[in-house]
Amino acid sequence: MKKILVNIICGFIPERNTRNRIRLRLNNLAVMRKMVKFAKTFSDKKHPQIKTSIGYGCNNFVVIVDKKFVFKFPFKSNGIAIAEREKRITDALRPISSIKIPKMEIINWNNMAVRKYEFVGGRTLESFSREEKQKYATIITKQLAAFLYEIGMADPIEIRDLKPKKNDKPNFMHGWCQNDLWYNFMMDEKTFKIKAFIDWEGVSFCDFHKCFTSGKFHNSVLRKSLLEEYTKLYMRKHAK
Repeated sequence: MKKILVNIICGFIPERNTRNRIRLRLNNLAVMRKMVKFAKTFSDKKHPQIKTSIGYGCNNFVVIVDKKFVFKFPFKSNGIAIAEREKRITDALRPISSIKIPKMEIINWNNMAVRKYEFVGGRTLESFSREEKQKYATIITKQLAAFLYEIGMADPIEIRDLKPKKNDKPNFMHGWCQNDLWYNFMMDEKTFKIKAFIDWEGVSFCDFHKCFTSGKFHNSVLRKSLLEEYTKLYMRKHAK
């Protein structure tokens, strides 16, 4: 009966992603309460500040505690393989990156691999208006280009086995890539300085072109500027 009512309610929601998130919440209220209760145990306050959301693709339930910790509870599996892979990659790339990569811890809870991160405040790129992106395009894309180059040219021995081909070498627009520049970096809204890159679940050793030609970044006013900045940086670093 509950699922029928949930389907009826969700049937009135036209946007697919919103509909899926609401359906997930309504079908899992009890388990989500337990997740929030567990996350609260990491607070030193009597009444912790809690914020929750459904992660991208409805794969995770996200709980932010006191703007200090972020917890990701997996939905579609126990999350062990994904969590271990992400931790290996972030641990290997953190010393290389000049932009903060939040520390991550894996907690075993109810046979789930819960990912616990240090919280980083700020705004994501998608939250800024087109006019703001256009006005500060150079400031933003210089930082992005430096990050893409820095991480892309890295080849830590600790994670070479995670590459599609172990002996594949970094090159122009080819290497480790965070893959989602639109949602996954936190930026200071006053200085437009990038504070951190978050959510390394989808990182891979790949062709960078998909950063420029897929998703919302493809139609962004920043696309051309970022490509130009990255190319200039690469050519300067590799000039003979």
